[in-house]
Amino acid sequence: MKIRVLVALAATVVAMVAVPVAAQAAPHHGDSIRYASAKACKVKKATVLCGNWRLVTHHGQIIQLKDAQLEALDGKGRPVGFAAAPVAISGNGQKIAYFRKDGRIAVRTLGGGVTLLPAGTLPKNVVQYNVWFRLSDDGASLAVTDRRTMIFDTKKGKRLGLLPTKREFIGFSGDGKEILTSATDEVFRVYDRSGRLLRQGRPADDVNGWGPNALHADARTVATLVSGDKLVVSDLETAQVERSNPIKLPKGGTVEMLDWTGPGQVTLHVSQNLPKVPNRMTVFEHDTKTGVTTVRDRYDILKDTFTYAACGG
Repeated sequence: MKIRVLVALAATVVAMVAVPVAAQAAPHHGDSIRYASAKACKVKKATVLCGNWRLVTHHGQIIQLKDAQLEALDGKGRPVGFAAAPVAISGNGQKIAYFRKDGRIAVRTLGGGVTLLPAGTLPKNVVQYNVWFRLSDDGASLAVTDRRTMIFDTKKGKRLGLLPTKREFIGFSGDGKEILTSATDEVFRVYDRSGRLLRQGRPADDVNGWGPNALHADARTVATLVSGDKLVVSDLETAQVERSNPIKLPKGGTVEMLDWTGPGQVTLHVSQNLPKVPNRMTVFEHDTKTGVTTVRDRYDILKDTFTYAACGG
């Protein structure tokens, strides 16, 4: 059954307060979500989740996402305390996917409405900290993974497809129309959003299945970060390396996301834990043709954050 509910970002659902956030402006995104933060509080010397999921925008606003579930639930519907309920943000920063407090999966558009996925998308006894969401860069598609991965259209909430068992979802292609997967057989397989297999192949020798990996909009070119200091572009079907560029990233940085954001451009989100900053995110754009890497954005995660989810793209 297809259900779609639209509500405005009204005060009863989401409160918006302008709050200064240490940041470098990012014209690529404009007025959009940078990341979501779950707040941490001290209770009897223990650090626990509290408050709401918060959306931090590029213009320095903090949006309280009041209808979103904060704590993940166990198989009996009880808050676990040690894990936040999953959220995901589209690469363009315009959509966020999350569990509503009534258990339904919702996709909210920034400054717009909400689309609900059908009731019963996941079983009632699902362990929510084992569930994760991933939105395509344009926010048009949502992957929901429990034991298997389902693909949904975010405009109508309709399920488009189901990926085969034992296939690990890696990410959407640059245009959001295909899906890159891997498995223990070390074979990349590409599916369309209906779950139909399009092509497959083993990684190039320089790649060896390690990652992170990202699929180009052509649905066959793969970008892979190798050993944290080399960006390899290869053909999925022929396993031929097309380009291999050195790339310099921050010392001690962790690449959280790797995405194709243009015909010859790969974007990397790199986080760092620093002595005076709980977490700093730097967004790099790498030109795969010239090998030049530039900084698009840099920001510090709110200091009272228990956990967070950054946008991709």
